[in-house]
Amino acid sequence: MSRATERVSADGLIAFSPVWAAAAIFSLAGDRTMLLFRDGPLLGLMSWAAISVALLLIWRPRWTPLLVLLAGVMATRYAMAMPVAGNNKMIAAFMNAGILAICAHAVLRYGNSAQMRENIYENMRVVARALLAVMYFYGIFHKINTDFLDPRVSCAVALYMPLADGFGLQNSLAGKHLAIWSTFIVEAIAIVSLYWKRWFAVGLLLALMFHFVIPISVYSWYMDFSSLVLALYILSVPREVSERFYDNCARLFRLLRERFGMLGQALPFGIVIGGAVALVGVLSVFSRQASIPLSHVYQSVWVLMWVVYGGVTMLLLADAAINHLPWRGTVGPRRPMWLYAVPATLFIVCTAPYLGLRTEASIAMFSNLHTEAGVSNHLVITQPLALFPYQSEVAMIKASSDPDLQHFADRNQGLVMFSLKERLRKKPQHWVTYELNGVRYERATAQSLGAFTHANLWERKLLIFKHVDFARPKVCTH
Repeated sequence: MSRATERVSADGLIAFSPVWAAAAIFSLAGDRTMLLFRDGPLLGLMSWAAISVALLLIWRPRWTPLLVLLAGVMATRYAMAMPVAGNNKMIAAFMNAGILAICAHAVLRYGNSAQMRENIYENMRVVARALLAVMYFYGIFHKINTDFLDPRVSCAVALYMPLADGFGLQNSLAGKHLAIWSTFIVEAIAIVSLYWKRWFAVGLLLALMFHFVIPISVYSWYMDFSSLVLALYILSVPREVSERFYDNCARLFRLLRERFGMLGQALPFGIVIGGAVALVGVLSVFSRQASIPLSHVYQSVWVLMWVVYGGVTMLLLADAAINHLPWRGTVGPRRPMWLYAVPATLFIVCTAPYLGLRTEASIAMFSNLHTEAGVSNHLVITQPLALFPYQSEVAMIKASSDPDLQHFADRNQGLVMFSLKERLRKKPQHWVTYELNGVRYERATAQSLGAFTHANLWERKLLIFKHVDFARPKVCTH
């Protein structure tokens, strides 16, 4: 192996490691209840342990064992917390599983550290690129439904309106249609560009702009999703681009270290965090609102940190990509087929809504997709295959002693029976009144519904469903 090849693989891993750590921190920051130990001491400790390892990895990105440790901690935490609704957390879990498998394979097969790093880097690139392709494919496919294409209720419009509000274009019909169709166009170009390496930068630049903007809409906690995609792109771009990206970052931190010593490397992080906290604090003090929820203040701080971190990182990556457009490098040797088991499993998992299985964590986020009760709004799969019965029965909630279930009753929404039983199993002191197939059931409890024995451990870990809204057109929920 040439020294140049060894250096590129080393630089690629070093460039990826801190960005992957940052993605983990953005994801963990969104789980406030776990950080506050409200979901139990074990998950709380695992969350803070993951943050500690991620910070160490940012500080010492050359320590590849820290990357393996972070992947292990995050994968274990995800398994403990299942079922988990977040699509980004599911994709990250697949990547962490891939990291662990790839590193274990390299340790068992190679004795030379340089060969080991080269193998790890190249194999991780295969998995990351394929995971992005699966994500973009279902990001398109699930949205091919009547309600996503309806500008009155489309989730694309729900994200567009907060961004367009400052320009007075939130009610523009042309802008709403542009938001809908640009989603398909950007994601289609992104898929093609992942494997058409000569023009990879076209898809990369469009994807970076798209993923930089959506967290700023503050429609939801999107920083974790965008930072995840950014990290996967660090691996997916050609080797030379990763090397140039690494050089750009290293030059900045080398200058800070030379001028301010070892603590100089932490200076940018301190300035960004301190500035975001100070700015949000000042704006909160002078706000005309009587009181601002702490959750809004908290999210505002993280959005500002994303603007700086995401903006700078994406600009550096875009600069590296543009300098290699069109790419004229050579394609490396074929990688082993077993690597595709990880993205292939994700691909199969995401067919779940059409099979009667789970509707959450299937990359159907913000897609307006509806497949419950034997009815589908999808334009290709117009009738769910319903190989499994979990989505077939939907209980329309009418009243409940549980505030969360009453929330669904107030909005005339329902839950598949599996979800209703699971909610009551966790809150056996509560009751619910619901309608199922035209029959009204009064004050049902966990005991009367057999909620304690209705499912096994695997079902409870793997199955998770969105609430159901039969109103048409189907409004965007998440």
